[in-house]
Amino acid sequence: MLLSIEFQARDQLLERSKAIERCFKCGTCALVCPVTRYGEGYTPRETFIYEVLSSGEPATNQNLWDCALCHKCYEVCPQDVNIPRALESLKEIAFENGWAPANVVTLVESVIRTGTSFPVTDACRRMRTELNLPPF
Repeated sequence: MLLSIEFQARDQLLERSKAIERCFKCGTCALVCPVTRYGEGYTPRETFIYEVLSSGEPATNQNLWDCALCHKCYEVCPQDVNIPRALESLKEIAFENGWAPANVVTLVESVIRTGTSFPVTDACRRMRTELNLPPF
């Protein structure tokens, strides 16, 4: 049974990640996926990846953001499907359309503005000085 991707932006995803068509839902990725393993309601047959990709519009599926892009699924895929690339593409589509969660947008804006993903505090500055690191 091949993975069924049923959503309006299917062509956009396939344009960015053509290999997704080779997925035949063997469940090998589920054996190593931290989200499938520790997330609620997922099984080797109903994985996090299948749930996201088979939803009506995967780029709007908030579960998409659970993936940390560890690439474990790609390493074990017998069909050499680059699932992380497909998920990255969906995240790009979400950003382009304003569907990314507010906390993710804030984090990205912080990295662009300051070069860090966290606020630079006085304690951080002191620690950098003690370690002979240059200031931010």
